[in-house]
Amino acid sequence: MWNQKITEEHRKKLLLAKNAFSKHMTKIKFEVSPEELSSLHELNDKTNPEKLEKMGGAEGLAEILQTDLQMGTRKTEKERKYRDRKKHFGVNRFKEPEFKGFWTLFKDTFDDPTLKILIVSAIVSLVLGVTVEDPKTGWIEGTAILMAVLIVSFVTAINDYQKEKQFRELNKVKDNITCTVVREKQEEEFEGEGEKLAISIHDIVTGDIVVLETGSKVPADGILFYASELKANESVMTGEIKEINKTPEEDCWMISGTEITQGEGKFIVTSVGKHSQWGKIMEKAKSKEEVNTPLQDKLEKMADQIGKLGLWSAVLTVAVLLAKWAFRLYTKLNEGQEFVFHDLVEVVDAVIVGITIVVVAVPEGLPLAVTISLAYSMKKMMEDHNLVRKLESCETMGNATCICSDKTGTLTKNEMTVVAGYFFGEKYEEVPECEQFDEKYLDIFVRSIALNSKAYFHFDEEKQKDVVMGSKTEGALLLMLRQWKQPFNKIREEQENLIAKSIPFSSKRKRMTTIINHKDGYLVFCKGASEIILDKCVMHVNGENLDSLDEERINKLKNVIEGMASNGLRTLCLAYRYVDKNNFDNFLEEDPEKEIETQLTLLSIVGIKDPVRDAVPQAVEDSKSAGVTVRMVTGDNIVTAKHIAKECGIYTEGGLVMEGFDFRHMTDEERLKIIPNLQVLARSSPKDKLTLVKHLKEMGEVVGVTGDGTNDAPALKEANVGLSMGIAGTDVAKEASDIVILDDNFKSIVIAIMWGRSVYDNIRKFLQFQLTVNVVALSTSFLAAVSGVGLPLKAVQLLWVNLIMDTLAALALGTEPPTKDLLKRRPYKKDASLLNGIMKRNIGAQSIYQLLVLLGILKFGGAFFGLDPLVAEEKLHLDCIVFNTFVLMQVFNEINCRKINDEANIFKGIFNNMIFIGIWVGIIIIQAIVIEFGGSFFSTTHLNTFEWGVSTFLGLLSIPLGFVFRLIPAKGDPQ
Repeated sequence: MWNQKITEEHRKKLLLAKNAFSKHMTKIKFEVSPEELSSLHELNDKTNPEKLEKMGGAEGLAEILQTDLQMGTRKTEKERKYRDRKKHFGVNRFKEPEFKGFWTLFKDTFDDPTLKILIVSAIVSLVLGVTVEDPKTGWIEGTAILMAVLIVSFVTAINDYQKEKQFRELNKVKDNITCTVVREKQEEEFEGEGEKLAISIHDIVTGDIVVLETGSKVPADGILFYASELKANESVMTGEIKEINKTPEEDCWMISGTEITQGEGKFIVTSVGKHSQWGKIMEKAKSKEEVNTPLQDKLEKMADQIGKLGLWSAVLTVAVLLAKWAFRLYTKLNEGQEFVFHDLVEVVDAVIVGITIVVVAVPEGLPLAVTISLAYSMKKMMEDHNLVRKLESCETMGNATCICSDKTGTLTKNEMTVVAGYFFGEKYEEVPECEQFDEKYLDIFVRSIALNSKAYFHFDEEKQKDVVMGSKTEGALLLMLRQWKQPFNKIREEQENLIAKSIPFSSKRKRMTTIINHKDGYLVFCKGASEIILDKCVMHVNGENLDSLDEERINKLKNVIEGMASNGLRTLCLAYRYVDKNNFDNFLEEDPEKEIETQLTLLSIVGIKDPVRDAVPQAVEDSKSAGVTVRMVTGDNIVTAKHIAKECGIYTEGGLVMEGFDFRHMTDEERLKIIPNLQVLARSSPKDKLTLVKHLKEMGEVVGVTGDGTNDAPALKEANVGLSMGIAGTDVAKEASDIVILDDNFKSIVIAIMWGRSVYDNIRKFLQFQLTVNVVALSTSFLAAVSGVGLPLKAVQLLWVNLIMDTLAALALGTEPPTKDLLKRRPYKKDASLLNGIMKRNIGAQSIYQLLVLLGILKFGGAFFGLDPLVAEEKLHLDCIVFNTFVLMQVFNEINCRKINDEANIFKGIFNNMIFIGIWVGIIIIQAIVIEFGGSFFSTTHLNTFEWGVSTFLGLLSIPLGFVFRLIPAKGDPQ
């Protein structure tokens, strides 16, 4: 241990601290600054040990920080919400990445070069209108365009701001990890240690005692004072990828942000938040740059291609208009008329129209639609118990072709209870009363559970009952002791100081061992996988006697294990041995794990029931319907695994069930042959899981993998989508994953598949809608310019259309909720086109219909409506009808676009998306206002009932025609 000599400099501080440690004090004063404590952890500072020694090591720090290494911070501080500590030392929150405010996002919208050109052109139009045309009306068009640009920018900024806000909220949840601390119990009188509490890392204060275990993430800087086989990965700080042995004597500095890879320990917190080493790095960190998802990249490429097409369309349109202007000017000059400044107005108008066509043509709404859909989906997925940590994983999950799932807690409820067992030589179909057992061996059995486990009960205020914290398997054993009224808590308090060594459980070893001082030697308590522990036993307790394990007895015990496993019970073996002091010292010099966990005496084999979750069989069936193969990868016994897999619907006749040992000893070629038929991999290690994932990816599968342990991290990272468990998962597993399943339920994974497919389909719905608008708007503008009928869609009208088809349509179609129908088709292939044959047919057919309608009105509308296109006011009226019909056709076609696979009922589920209904109704209302009250600003005029009726009828006709178009054969998506 550290030399506890305390310098004179700190003696006064300790005296003040002791005096302050009074239960009657309402306010605490600390005689050490956060900067002094932070200096203890300066990286590569060789004076750190000297600084720590001056403060008296961990015990001296506890005095200075007015806490206790065994009891933790005082209960009286809880009433004040640790206000004094937080005020003096700060809170355990790091600097968040900078998020842009609304006005910054609004300003950013003007970085678009086409918008800049449009604004300049609008200003030129405004100047020419005021100076050359009639000053009373000449300002209107230029001002209208500027106002429209502002509205478009404003709506875009609102959208971006909402997205930023949602991601900020999700980041807060994502970074909120739970850890265990020790704090003084609430009872008036108590002995021993303080109470273990699970709290958010954000609630940790300087002076807290933090409990570490395998898979923990170190939440703050501190000094280690207890450790058992503790190892840490500090590569995040040092860059060196290696495990570091942490001990109070040699290396006691715990650094925030690092990971515990093995063992357990306790440390006293010295620095939190910005004063910790991780906090200092976060303070310097710049805002995180957004990375595109694969779908966004795909859409940006498509948007670029469409934009180029729009640019050429705009250039051709402007070229035709300028050619006509040049011809008229040439004729005018030939007739002897003079050139006047007013002649330039037509040029400016042509340029404005061209630029507006580019603005409309460039589908910036495509990547925006992905962002909106993902942001909306991520928020909704939280309600469905899926925390999306990485944006792209949401869409990748929709294309998953196989899921490798753990058993315990994911497919089962993780509500474990001991229901049968083999106790002291007798087999029991139910848990017996303990009074019939020999007192001596019952005492050893109870101590072995109490001291060779880390689980504990914690009173849940919400549920108003005790819940198991830690391993649910250990919790089942504690529940049995509670049922027997055995004082396991008292044993822990009185005998925990007798523990000489602990060898923690790992998925590789599949066992846990604790060694305690006992008389002139040591008692070794060992528990773990039944066949592994049984193989290490040479004796067994039989009633009041100890008998040797002969072959007959071993076979009988194996039958007991197999019998319980075949009923779906998880079996656990508990054994012990006595070692004298000399032998123990010899073991320590050699390999303690290899030598001391042998020559054991069997105490009991317990059968633990963990029922299958009610919704799992249906969820597995839904996965199969969706073309997703589910495989069970578990550390459990092969018989238990097969039974549970059959109950879940994963194992079917002819399927392959295999043990990890056989799997890992195959060649790559052999594994690739058997994997298509593999349904259950039992007694597997995390390395087996990683190997399976790699092979599946080689075979072209899109793989989702569940994991909860630290050793699962490589497989979680290797998978296309890593799914960690929110309840049972370690901090390291969560950090390595893409999605955290908050309720550890397999059903939530299937819901994640639905949301992923929904995002992909929603984008395609939006794409179908936007391309139809694009084709019609560009074609109408070009054909009208070429034919000489004049441009029916004015610049400000096109900007309104741009708003409808970009931001508003992205919101309406991008937020369609998922339906179970999404699970009735196979996943899309990686190289599948965004546009299937059905979508291309719909876009083409609707575009042709709309073009014929608009050109028909331009050509024959004058006669039909009794208007003369040669009269300026009546030409404006006719153009207004064209504009109104165009918008209403888009509005009704938006309903068609809700379906992309020839579904007969396009209205199905429409009222499940009130955002769509709200936006759809809103567009119609705004359109009516624009037509009736827009006037010169929007170049519109009042339409009578008949004209409104015709426009509405032609728009509404898109829906029945959509049914007719769907009768035309076209290739859809794979079913």
